[in-house]
Amino acid sequence: MTDFDVSPDYQSQDTRPVAAGWWRRAKAVIIDMLLWSAAEVLPVALAVVGLVMAVDEAADDGSVVVGWVLFAVGVAVFVAVVVWAGWLFGYRQGVTGTTPGKRRLGIRLIDIETGEPPGGSRGLGRWLVPGLINSVVNVFSLIDYLWPTWDDRNQRITDKIFKTQVVEA
Repeated sequence: MTDFDVSPDYQSQDTRPVAAGWWRRAKAVIIDMLLWSAAEVLPVALAVVGLVMAVDEAADDGSVVVGWVLFAVGVAVFVAVVVWAGWLFGYRQGVTGTTPGKRRLGIRLIDIETGEPPGGSRGLGRWLVPGLINSVVNVFSLIDYLWPTWDDRNQRITDKIFKTQVVEA
C-alpha cells in the first residue's frame, strides 16, 4: 500500500456534508405538508358533499345517486392524491434526495455511507414507516420530528432506521 491509496469510503473533514439544522428541516416539512394538504382539499370536499347528499333523508332519488357518485369520485381522487404523495415525498425523494420543501430550503437527503440519494425504496419506506408506527404509537411522529434537536448528527429516528441524513445541498 502506498501513501496515495485511499479507501473508497474515506471522507475528509472538508468534503463531509454539513447536517441541516432542525429549523430548516421543519420549514421544509411545513412546505411539503401545505402542498399535500392543498392537494387533499378537493377530494375531501367532494367526498363530504357527496356523502351528505347521499344520506339526506329529504333528498329525492336523483340527488342520492348524484351524492353517491360524488362520494365515490372524492374517495378515488383522495386515493390518487395519497399515491401521488407517496411518489413525490417518498419514492422521488429517495431517488433525487429532495422534496419541494427541501429544494426550496437548499437541503437534501443522502445515504450516510455513500453520500448519494438513498434510492426509491428507502425513500418510500422513510415516508411510509413513520405513519404506520404512529398509527400504533401515537406520539412517534412528535418524538421523531423533535429527535434532531438533541441528536449529535441532527438525525430523526427514521433517519437512523434507514441510515440516511438530511444535509445542506
